[in-house]
Amino acid sequence: MNSILIDIEGADGSGKATQTKLLIERLKKSGYRVETFSFPRYYETRSGALIGELLSGKHGDFMTIPPYISALPYAMDRAGAKEALVKALSEGAVVVCDRYTPSNLAHQSAKLPKDEQDALVDFIEGLEYGDLGLPRPSIVMYLSVPTDVSTELVTRKESRDYITDGNKRDQAERNIAHQDRTRNAYLRLAAQKGWHIVECVRNSLLRTPEDIHEEIYSIVAKEL
Repeated sequence: MNSILIDIEGADGSGKATQTKLLIERLKKSGYRVETFSFPRYYETRSGALIGELLSGKHGDFMTIPPYISALPYAMDRAGAKEALVKALSEGAVVVCDRYTPSNLAHQSAKLPKDEQDALVDFIEGLEYGDLGLPRPSIVMYLSVPTDVSTELVTRKESRDYITDGNKRDQAERNIAHQDRTRNAYLRLAAQKGWHIVECVRNSLLRTPEDIHEEIYSIVAKEL
C-alpha cells in the first residue's frame, strides 16, 4: 500500500474532530498503521500558541490583518511537524490530519475579493508545499455545513483554553460574514482542485456522525 495523507476540513463546529476519530479507529481496526495530526497545534508550538493569542484578540483584531501576513503563523506551525509527517509517510503510514494547508487556503483567501484569491492561494501553496517542503495531501474532504448550522454547533463546543477573552467563540468563529465567505471559498477550491465535498445536512437535518463516517470511509477505501 502506498502511504497517503488524508485531510479533513470543515467549518468550525462541523465535526472534524469526531470524523477524524472515527476514521482513525476504522483504519486501525482494518489493520492500517495510522498517524494523526491536528492543526493548529495551539498547545504544542510557539506558532500554534501565537495563533491562539491572535484568535482570542490578545494582539488586536486578527481579522483585519492582511491575509498574506495572517497565513504565516499557520504555515510555520505546520512546518514544525514536517519531519514527523514525512517520517510517517516514508514508513507507509496512513496520515490523517484534522485541518491542513487547505484550511489556510480557504480561510485566508476568504478575506480577499474573488479576483485576488487565486494569487493568494498560489502564494500559500508555494510557501507550504514548495519553500517549506510540506507533503501535499492525497485526499482532501470538506465537511459541508450551512453557516447558520455551523454557527449554532460552535456554541455547543466545550470551552477551549486558548480563548482567553471570556467568549465561547474565537474571533473567526464570531465573524459570521467571514464564516460564510470561507464556506464559499472552500466550495470554490473544491471544484478547482478536486476535493471531496461531504454534505453533512440533508433535507434540513444534520446527518448522524456514523452516516457521515460511512461516506468518508468509502472515499478513503478507494485510495487504500
